[in-house]
Amino acid sequence: MPTTINEETALKFEPVHLSDLAKITDLYFPQTEIEKESINFNQPKLTEEFGFPIYKLVEEDLIIGYSYFTVNSSEEIIFNAIINPEYSFGDLKNRFINQSKQKYLSKKN
Repeated sequence: MPTTINEETALKFEPVHLSDLAKITDLYFPQTEIEKESINFNQPKLTEEFGFPIYKLVEEDLIIGYSYFTVNSSEEIIFNAIINPEYSFGDLKNRFINQSKQKYLSKKN
């Protein structure tokens, strides 16, 4: 069930589904129109910094961001987010990370 991040916007906070991964990788790998049109364009590879996507930020039907976690060398879970800069405003990224962390940890317990 979607959760509204902010009453003043139409942004929704939803779990990531497998079918979302192509759109999420588009946020992870910013591409220019020239690169997309290039015949010899090689798709970059995902790295461990991609993390494990857990929630997405949606405006209407467009995924504008996703939150994820990684595990550092001390086995601590580190939460982060990537948001399309065109849609980012104020402290949206921090609120999105905090809400993702809260929701993930509450489900884990």
